[in-house]
Amino acid sequence: METITHIDTVVTLFCNGLHTSWLDSVMYWISDRFVWIPLYVLVILFVVKKWKNKSIWLIILLFLSVTLSDQGCNLLKKNTKRLRPSHRIELEQNIHLIEKPDGELYRGGQFGFPSSHASNAMVFSLFVFFFVGNRKMWILVAIFFWAALLGYSRIYLGVHYWLDVECGYLFGAICFAITFLLLRVPLKKYLRFV
Repeated sequence: METITHIDTVVTLFCNGLHTSWLDSVMYWISDRFVWIPLYVLVILFVVKKWKNKSIWLIILLFLSVTLSDQGCNLLKKNTKRLRPSHRIELEQNIHLIEKPDGELYRGGQFGFPSSHASNAMVFSLFVFFFVGNRKMWILVAIFFWAALLGYSRIYLGVHYWLDVECGYLFGAICFAITFLLLRVPLKKYLRFV
């Protein structure tokens, strides 16, 4: 376990150390969950346009998957109690933290395993891939690049370890799969390809 923790810390510090002043604000912006609301709304509007009255089951799938992902991450954070790198005293000299617009250092909450941002991004990415993009390769590349960039921004900002993000992606995929399986009967009834 110590070897995994050491590798996780080394990878995290390497990614966090690739900072520049202009990239600090870009990564802070990418990591802001409210910045992406227009994307989420656009996808939901596209789903409603494409699937018409059948879209309700897809919106329920997305809502339940994100809820399970987000609340599951919160539950895991409270139980694993893994401090974020930004809260580790032994990393204080090595980690680069950025200033928020109000002048305070951005540290995130106390605990960070797994990353809710990564988990929710994976849920959204899988939803877009399966129900918006008709499984087109360019949409697969674009949406998973977005999820990877979002996850990287969390490491760059020093608020997550690399494995927090990777485990967040895995947890999000599991949450999406569980929700999809639970809703498979109504989805199959209303959506031909499921």
